[in-house]
Amino acid sequence: MQIAIIDCGTNTFTLSLFEVDNSNQFRRSLKDRHYVELAEEGIHQIGPKAFQRGVAAFQAFHDFLQQYPKAKALAIGTAALRRAANRNDFLDAVEAVSGIRIQIIDGSKEAELIYRGVRTAAPLSATPSLIMDIGGGSVEFIIADQERVYWAKSYPIGVAVLFKNFQHSDPIHIDHIQQLNKHLEKELSDLLEQLEAHAIEHLIGASGSFDVLDSLNGAKDATASFGYIQPNAFEAIYQQLVESSYEQRLVTKNLSSTRAKLIVMSVLLIRFIHQKINTPNLVVSDHAMREGLVYELLEQ
Repeated sequence: MQIAIIDCGTNTFTLSLFEVDNSNQFRRSLKDRHYVELAEEGIHQIGPKAFQRGVAAFQAFHDFLQQYPKAKALAIGTAALRRAANRNDFLDAVEAVSGIRIQIIDGSKEAELIYRGVRTAAPLSATPSLIMDIGGGSVEFIIADQERVYWAKSYPIGVAVLFKNFQHSDPIHIDHIQQLNKHLEKELSDLLEQLEAHAIEHLIGASGSFDVLDSLNGAKDATASFGYIQPNAFEAIYQQLVESSYEQRLVTKNLSSTRAKLIVMSVLLIRFIHQKINTPNLVVSDHAMREGLVYELLEQ
């Protein structure tokens, strides 16, 4: 059995093909990624160029899936498609070229799926951890242990949004970093209250920006379902990225042009959260929303 999950994020559309065996165990066999930058002209409207990039991505996904005619395909839309005024026009155009209708999920459902995916990969125990999934349009935070979710919320502070509002120079100026941190203190005030109420064991990053950090860190076994980034290693990566220009980041291994543009906002956000938690443990999970969705489909 094969399941194709298409994750329609704000910056990236990713198709993951999963192979499922007779005991419902699965593994990701292929991934096809397209950088579409839906929020290129703002989160509330998909601009003409981004609209065409998104449609072209689904045309490519359609062509790709012709090789796997028995695969069950499901497409999920998150922050940018939740908020774009012209999303229905986009959904219609995508369906016309691919035969696939994107299902829009809310932030609560997104957080639930992220937790389900992370729980199967990362070192959750009886002590709560903070799971963090950074997208282009939103960021999901989940306080959870292996058995249950204590608290979860999606915030409209994705890196594409933060980039537009705070990165006015490159390298970023210290004044803009201070403005960003002040903004995060206000926007995340209820999260910070929750962090004070829970003894957090790990900060667990799911997909996206954390995959970039993991690649730059280079310490995780490629076959492992999670890996650790030591605090000194994170600080070194943080300094390297924040002090660099876009041109310097562009030649960094495993950084696409979109990632190179937005990764500074990612590490600033991660550092802000990490400093609010009384633990040095920074974990990168190999599973996130897409894997959580596969588990949900297999239970139906």
